[in-house]
Amino acid sequence: MIRIIHLSGSQQGKTATSAKSTVRVGRAADCDVRFDKERDPKVSNHHAEFLFEDGCWFVVDTASTNGTLIEGRRVAKCRLRQGEQVQIGAGGPLVRVEFDAKDGSGGAMKTEAATVTAIERAEAARRGTPARIDATSEMNKIATDLKENADTTTAKLAEIAAKKVAQERAKAGGMPSGKTMLIMASTMKQVQHSTKAKTAKRWVKVVALVAGVAAVTVAVMGIVIAQQKRQIEQLVKQKEHLDKEIEAVEALMNEESDPERLASLEEKLNTLTGNAKSTLAALDKSDKRKAAALAESGDALDRQIREILAKFDASTYAVPLIFKERLKFHIDALVNAPNLKFVYRRKQRYWPMITREFSALGLPEEMAYVAWAETQFDPKAKSPVGAAGMWQMTTTTAQSYGLRVDANMDERYDPERETKAAARHLANLLAEYGTDSFMLAMASYNRGEAGVRRVLHQIAREPGGFRKEKRDFWHLYRLKKLPEETREYVPKVLAAAIVSRDAKKLGLDEPD
Repeated sequence: MIRIIHLSGSQQGKTATSAKSTVRVGRAADCDVRFDKERDPKVSNHHAEFLFEDGCWFVVDTASTNGTLIEGRRVAKCRLRQGEQVQIGAGGPLVRVEFDAKDGSGGAMKTEAATVTAIERAEAARRGTPARIDATSEMNKIATDLKENADTTTAKLAEIAAKKVAQERAKAGGMPSGKTMLIMASTMKQVQHSTKAKTAKRWVKVVALVAGVAAVTVAVMGIVIAQQKRQIEQLVKQKEHLDKEIEAVEALMNEESDPERLASLEEKLNTLTGNAKSTLAALDKSDKRKAAALAESGDALDRQIREILAKFDASTYAVPLIFKERLKFHIDALVNAPNLKFVYRRKQRYWPMITREFSALGLPEEMAYVAWAETQFDPKAKSPVGAAGMWQMTTTTAQSYGLRVDANMDERYDPERETKAAARHLANLLAEYGTDSFMLAMASYNRGEAGVRRVLHQIAREPGGFRKEKRDFWHLYRLKKLPEETREYVPKVLAAAIVSRDAKKLGLDEPD
């Protein structure tokens, strides 16, 4: 049971109580704790969730616009303390959370401890022995006997063994540690020759005790493993369900053109994505292998996209379906192009020089495939609007990077000089947009800085439009803020990078 006490905002003075394990907070009609749209503008439609997980309460920000804060610090997911104050959006309403003691930290441990106690009592009744005989006290008695009857070295070994048992039990929270048998077996080997006659009975008593504790531990572990298995199965099903919902929302966004409906759909997508990430994080705690396998799920193209995005810290939980479709279209077009091998070999001719210039500025080589998208690495190319060279630089851009372009000389046709200028130009665009927006930088190379800046300045007029997530390439792509040519340009560049990765499989390195 959790109580959410409103300290400020439209619901000030009210208290919301819920027995659910997930309590949704926001302005939407399906939220468990609802805020007023007009009086609480800092609160998103689906802003956050209070989540009961592993015996503790957490607050999870579900991709809200203004964030979820604790003590003035924005959090994505944070464990809550009794009486913790949470701010729903920077400058938004403040709430205090309270929960029953059994639901707070340690609840799961108490439940497990109760289960162990019950099993131990049943086992003790069956055997006719008292429950919870303290192995540590028995070890201490042995140590006393040995001090009186054995040499100093043997007594010391027994003291060390007793301390080890006590330490391991303390680490396990006062419960059997499962290591007592190993500690005793090791010690017994060392002291058996000098203590066998005088302490045999007491050693037998402790060994019998450890065997009983081991049986109880096995029973408890069986219960715990069964519970974990059920929990893992539930989390996997939950993630699969969320992924299907995400796919359905993306399909709707692909068909939608109305800006307001697109914005509403993206907010729903952000909520679903936040829930899917939280589910994956919960699964990671229980089964890291299963979580890693689900995180890497998808076909070969999905994995190749994730590898490229990871280089730029540009990962997204769900790549838009239309982006993936267009990427596959351009890959197929390149693979089936009659001049593919010719273009690849021309690329190989200039590649050492290109990678040298790009590496000098720390640029990932994937960005160099702009030259494939622009001219197929043709250093003599010229466009109808006057852009020239392998990198299709305009006169103004080329001159701004120190290239000579006049009636007597045009250094854009010098592959090395223009490559150096293009590398600097792309590095400047990355510095402006950030490495995680490398696709926006490539789009800007094609569209021109003025065109992309114009889009960003339009976004800045919206509430929170200056925030990182509003300037993100994926946000602009899903909401169709970028021109069609620019939306098509980025998958075209990435297609060239992916085809080159598969050069050996495609036989591009083989002689004619």
